[in-house]
Amino acid sequence: MTLQTRMSDADRRLALEGELTIYTVADSLERLHHCLQDRQGFDLDLSGVTELDAAGLQLLLWTKRTTEEQGIPFRLVSRSDAVSEVIALLQLEPILGADPIDPAQGVPP
Repeated sequence: MTLQTRMSDADRRLALEGELTIYTVADSLERLHHCLQDRQGFDLDLSGVTELDAAGLQLLLWTKRTTEEQGIPFRLVSRSDAVSEVIALLQLEPILGADPIDPAQGVPP
């Protein structure tokens, strides 16, 4: 499966769908790099991501760092269970600006 992107200029939202893995990250990096050009803000929607591995996580961290370096506001606005599990396991909520997951509910509060 390949990763699909949808960019909406109206709400600054980039939606990634499919696998965000070592097999798709090179293409995803190119797309993200292009999307970051001339942006005033950047909202990342990961609700359609079905799988996230270490390479995909590196891409998310690169995106966060790059937006900070460019002074672009970055928000992780939505994420799938697969993404939430990895972020929670590695306790990256503060770094990625994601709401923590309530363990009793399995979803962000």
